[in-house]
Amino acid sequence: MSCQPSAATVCLRRRTVCLSAVLVFLLVGLGSAEASRADGTWMVDKLVLRISDCEQFVCGRIVWMEDAAKRTAQCNRTIIWGLAATAQNEWAGGTILDPNDGKIYRLSATYEPNGTLHARIFQGIPLLGKTKILNRVDMRGLNGQC
Repeated sequence: MSCQPSAATVCLRRRTVCLSAVLVFLLVGLGSAEASRADGTWMVDKLVLRISDCEQFVCGRIVWMEDAAKRTAQCNRTIIWGLAATAQNEWAGGTILDPNDGKIYRLSATYEPNGTLHARIFQGIPLLGKTKILNRVDMRGLNGQC
């Protein structure tokens, strides 16, 4: 009686390992492709941002502005980039460009249970920054979209 596995057994084991590896890869890939709660259109101050996933980070671009004179220059401009998930419904390490004065700030964000998105905007220390509250908005009700 031989203690060596047969060629068919070795082949079956290799196939099982390969299929398991592919399945794990697909499941991990699907998890990272899942949309975050931050995805969508959000109003803050007098502009609307489209927040979306971009290359495993969260980015945001202007899709509407109340000031029609600025729309041509600002529409579709990416002003948020680099936000990385740190926990469920929390992001940090991002950057935001103030479209009014061109200054760049650091950014973190939290999706709150009430459906709002709280953006902490700061230079240096978050404690010394300010928090802006973003509310979801339906673009169909806005005139002058980008």
